[in-house]
Amino acid sequence: MLVCTGCAKTMLITIRMRVAGREIVFHRCSKCEANTWQDDAGVLSLTEVLDLARAPH
Repeated sequence: MLVCTGCAKTMLITIRMRVAGREIVFHRCSKCEANTWQDDAGVLSLTEVLDLARAPH
């Protein structure tokens, strides 16, 4: 079960997506609005996700 790192709420919105050929999972807390992104290697920063999205395909 996923838990928000900001408020410990256990109900998170989860969206799976492919960005620049990588599987990325986005989690958002509906209570405190904390956001996280991760791939198989671990947690990604927003900057890393945006850089992937800007990369030429």
